[in-house]
Amino acid sequence: MRIASAIILLAVFVVIAARLTPPYFQNRDLKAYIEEVTESQEGATLPIEMLRTRVISRARQLGLPVGGDQVRITRGGAGLSIEIRYAVPVDIYISTVDLHFHPRAGAR
Repeated sequence: MRIASAIILLAVFVVIAARLTPPYFQNRDLKAYIEEVTESQEGATLPIEMLRTRVISRARQLGLPVGGDQVRITRGGAGLSIEIRYAVPVDIYISTVDLHFHPRAGAR
């Protein structure tokens, strides 16, 4: 009976981990993208609204719920800075968990 309970518990943990892991990888990919943009020559010359549109488009390609009001882009003496705050709701079958992310890149 103990072994069966342990196997069931382990299976539950694996299923929950499988549901929670993808948003972290998607966030990592989004962060890599905004780092690339802030370091590129194109990022330094494009208008801020066009950059915002591209960041939102990339986030949506990755399946992340990012809107325009969640992307903050600034340009200053130190260079370009991109900051995004968003939450991803994840259904883990018994409840929904909101995972909060805050990737940043560029001058701070």
